[in-house]
Amino acid sequence: AKRAFRRRRKLEKETKQLIKQEELKRLHKAQAIQRQLEELEERQRALEIFGVKLERELRGESDSGTKDETQLLHEWFELVLEKNKLMRYESELLIIAQELELEDHQSRLEQKLREKMAIDDSLKDEMDLNEE
Repeated sequence: AKRAFRRRRKLEKETKQLIKQEELKRLHKAQAIQRQLEELEERQRALEIFGVKLERELRGESDSGTKDETQLLHEWFELVLEKNKLMRYESELLIIAQELELEDHQSRLEQKLREKMAIDDSLKDEMDLNEE
């Protein structure tokens, strides 16, 4: 009985360590996603500023007469394509972030269930049993 108790304790300890490692992995991944989102926002801001400049040149409101309209339109369409690409990438990052949140929530629920199941049924009241 003593050996079984020690084995169970060891297993519980290893399980807690694995859970902690998984949480740290998710945390690091979430931080990386946050950094990527911030970089993406900066790139989008820069594109927006460049887009405003291009629009002014296309309308003839700018002093710069060095580029012809075909060149400006080409740059405008390249800008729109880049902006759309960044928006898709942002959507993908947000989906990954949401997925991480759900994984974290699932992990916490599993841990809570393990803790409730570890308590002897005779010590639980009706609310505990229903929640379990």
